[in-house]
Formats: sequence, structure tokens, C-alpha cells
Amino acid sequence: MKKLGSSKIINIIFSLLMAILLAAYVLSIKNYSNSTNSNSYSSLIPEKKATITVPLTFQYNSDDYVIVGAASTVSVNVQGSSALVTAAKNHNDIAASADLRGLGAGQHTVNVALSGVNSSLSANASPQTVTVTLAEKSSAKKNVKVQYDDSKIATGYSVTDETSDVNSVTVSGPKTNVDAVSYVGADVDLDKNTKSNVSEAAKLTAYDKDGNAVQVTLSQTKANVKLTLTKAQSSKKVQLAAQASSGSLSAYDISFDPSTVTIYGSSDTLNSIDTLPVNLDLSNITSKTTKSITLDKPSGVDQLSDQKVSVTITPKSTNSSSSASSSSASSSSSSN
Repeated sequence: MKKLGSSKIINIIFSLLMAILLAAYVLSIKNYSNSTNSNSYSSLIPEKKATITVPLTFQYNSDDYVIVGAASTVSVNVQGSSALVTAAKNHNDIAASADLRGLGAGQHTVNVALSGVNSSLSANASPQTVTVTLAEKSSAKKNVKVQYDDSKIATGYSVTDETSDVNSVTVSGPKTNVDAVSYVGADVDLDKNTKSNVSEAAKLTAYDKDGNAVQVTLSQTKANVKLTLTKAQSSKKVQLAAQASSGSLSAYDISFDPSTVTIYGSSDTLNSIDTLPVNLDLSNITSKTTKSITLDKPSGVDQLSDQKVSVTITPKSTNSSSSASSSSASSSSSSN
């Protein structure tokens, strides 16, 4: 009986071991089959690599600081299925950012974080860290100055008036840059040989005292500017010349105050004029007379420096009589 019982126990143990071994074998075969199928499936999907350039944004205390000398983009290397990589390149939903919150003024090296990457893709930023300088933020109000290249204005023309709808702007940025700004220029882009009035939206740029551009942020980037152009006038000083409308010039001594006037007009017109004639009525003048005469503007002359002059007319007979009287008086005095 003991031998029979012992035999049954041995058979049970043997059967249990065989069952365990058989289960392990089946499980390993199943895992191998799944692994093979998975690898076969993966091998059927082509993979692709690509590099995408994405904008780099910064998180920082923009009320107190500005960023100096930081990169604006980073490269992102992606790898995965061809379809997903192509979609990532076309839609470019990937974004890169660097967190500087809680950091103060100075230079900092921070990690680049990626977002918007499909979970089935592998991706890494290049570079994975960036060096950024935080500078103390400053701001100031600066005057706007209209400026243009006057060599592009046609010969014979000049700007007689200039207006801008923006007279001042606020510049902000690193304190050293803001302190360097002398003015903000409204730069008007002129065509060569400009003759007519100009009206355009001029770009605003901050400049230092030497006229070099300064990198700052402006509260406005453009100003509406108008330039008024007029044909420039030449000028010439000429002598006044008496001209008798009646009577004889030879019978009078004539003087003008002022004796010259300045005439304005085109250079061609002025070149043809050497004196300015003044018409005088010399009839019935028997003694020294002073008159105020209105000058006539010659044809082609746009303007005169003086509209009226004073003229003194002295009959020569009066001068002769005065001289003779003086001579007689002198002779009488000598004989006495």
C-alpha cells in the first residue's frame, strides 16, 4: 500500500511539472510570435528624419527686463514615420521656448523646451541650451525729426515746409541703449529728381548723436510725413537807374535811398537784368525835392526786396546858383 501511494504522489508531481513546462513553452512561443509580428509590422512603415527651424520664445519678466542678443529660432531634429515627419514639416506645430522667469539681470544659460511634438515622433532641439542676457529695462520720450536725402531733390527746387503727424515717441530697451538715443528720425524715401510734393508713411528709427541707428523698441514704427516742394528762387542785387517820363535827366542830380534793391526770380531772368529802371516825372521841379517812389517789378521777377524807395531830385541850376552866390560872397569878403 505504501508503494502504491508513493507512486501516485510521484505521478501527480510529475504531471504538475509537465504542465508547468508545457505552459511556459506555449507562452514563449506566443511572445515570440507577437514579437515577430510586431517587428514585421514596424519594418513595413518607412522612417524619416528631418530638421525643422522653429521660432524661439522666452518667458521672462518683461515689465522690468529686456532680452539682449538672443537667438530668435532653433533647429529641431525629428524622426519617425515618413507621414508624421512630413506633417510636422508642413504644419510646423512645434514650438520652442526658454524659461527665464525668476532670473535677474545678467547672462543666463537655460534649456530649450519643445511643445507640439507628436507622441509618435522623437525630437530634440539644436542647440538644447541657449545663452541669454537680461538687461534692466528703461524708457524715454524722444522727439521725431523728419529727414531725407536732399541730393535727390531736383535742381532748382527746395523743401519749404515739412510736417509729421507724430512729434514724439517712447523708446524702450536696455538702459544704455535708451540713454544713447538722441532723436527718432522719420526717414522719407525720395525718388531721384523729386519736384512735386511728397506724402508718405515714413519709417521711424532711433539714432544717436552721431546719426548711428540704436537698437531699441519704439511705441510707433511709422509717421505720416508731408514735404512741400517749391521751385527755388535766385537773387541778385541791382542798382536803381533814373528814367525820365517827362523832363530831362541832364538838368537834375538824382539820388536814391536805398541805392540798390535785391530782385528774386529764375536765374535766367536775373542774368538779363543789370539795373532796375525808376520812372520819374521831372516836370515843374524847380527846387530840391524828395519823393517816395513805388518800384515797378520787371517781367519775370517774382519779388523785390523793397517796394518803395526815396528819391531826391535837385535841379542843377539851383546848384549853379548856390555855387555862384558862394563865390560872390567870398569875393566881397576879400575886397573888404
